[in-house]
Amino acid sequence: MAFVHIKNLLHKVIGLHVDTVGESSVDRAISHRMHATTCGNASEYYKLVKKDKLELDELIEEIVVPETWFFRNITPFEMLRDNALKSHVNFEKSKKYNNQYPSPLRILSIPCSSGEEPYSIAMMLSEAGLKGDDFLIDAIDISKQALKKSQRAIYGKHSFREKGMDFQNKYFNPVKTGFQLVKNIRDCVSFQRGNIITDSISPMDEYYDIIFCRNLLIYFDRETQQKVLNKLSTMLKCGGLLFVGHAESGQIDKNNFSKIRVAKAFSFRKKIARNFVKSSAQLSEHPVNKLKDIYDQLVEVTKKDIELSKKINDPKNRLMESYNNNETKNDNVFYKINSLIDGNNLVEASQLCKKSLKKQPENSEAYYYLGVISALHGNNDEAEELLRKAIYLSPDHHKALELSAVLAEKRGDNDGAKSLRRREQKARNRNS
Repeated sequence: MAFVHIKNLLHKVIGLHVDTVGESSVDRAISHRMHATTCGNASEYYKLVKKDKLELDELIEEIVVPETWFFRNITPFEMLRDNALKSHVNFEKSKKYNNQYPSPLRILSIPCSSGEEPYSIAMMLSEAGLKGDDFLIDAIDISKQALKKSQRAIYGKHSFREKGMDFQNKYFNPVKTGFQLVKNIRDCVSFQRGNIITDSISPMDEYYDIIFCRNLLIYFDRETQQKVLNKLSTMLKCGGLLFVGHAESGQIDKNNFSKIRVAKAFSFRKKIARNFVKSSAQLSEHPVNKLKDIYDQLVEVTKKDIELSKKINDPKNRLMESYNNNETKNDNVFYKINSLIDGNNLVEASQLCKKSLKKQPENSEAYYYLGVISALHGNNDEAEELLRKAIYLSPDHHKALELSAVLAEKRGDNDGAKSLRRREQKARNRNS
């Protein structure tokens, strides 16, 4: 009976329908973890896995066995390339003729497994002539081990099974343990751990232009499949593309998606009319709403900073030199980051901050904005640590000082908050 309880727990946490992977396989995984944890019986192990999240993760790792390779089933990637080229033309026109910086192409790969799929996307877009700033790829998986391999980006011959493609020599360098992907392609992908069942994957509704979700739905029962499809639909822009596995195309709701008639692509375009019923996970309060009081204070900080930025020029980072010059705005990465945060595009803002830190590891402004993003996500401890780095690098960083004061007040450190506010005021006076 304890085995049944463990399987029910797996269904609840990751949506696993045991029959899809074979009951005997799940039983073997449970037995292996029981032995590894020296549990005497299944009941004892069930008690352990219920209370110990790390052990639950280990059991999930035992069951989730990724099977993937670069450009697996090539047609979806070719279709992606053709659509990306059209988007790229519009992107360049928008940059040339409009007074606004257009949003890059946003792509989600879930589950991303050990990285072959999102890296294949990046290579295909690169082949199509797109640059790193033209697109953003989020890659999400539940497996810690798969994500570690993704970030190492070292692969053996098993990952190079797609025939008729000449990309291994162009994009990989030989190393002792296999072939490592070149850095400029690695930098195009942002990896993170996530659970499609329980986590909020997208920072906002209709965020992604393209979603790859291939061979995930086959592991779920019908009810869970529908919940996941509802979630994917909510994340996908109207007119956006959804790629699924060949065995999953029959589950797509034809009222909400139109099938694209390209053989072996298994792709669907989201219709303009949206009739999907949102799941409870989609209706959950956004982190920004949970921290609205902090966000309101951030708005006030930004207003002050705009006025101050008209008078000063930061000699260290040379940021926000003129808020009145539209060309300067378009060229200023931190103006873009600020605009993205204001528009609730937190994932994209975070990626731009990290790219900036790769170029300038001691950039206080990048640490400040990462702190803002962490605070809006509700990760206040992480936010305070990032803000401390910003203040260490730039002691007169009044925005970081003021937000640090807000967060100190939130955790009840009124004395610390007062001290930070005094420092913030002195910094503003020195810069005025």
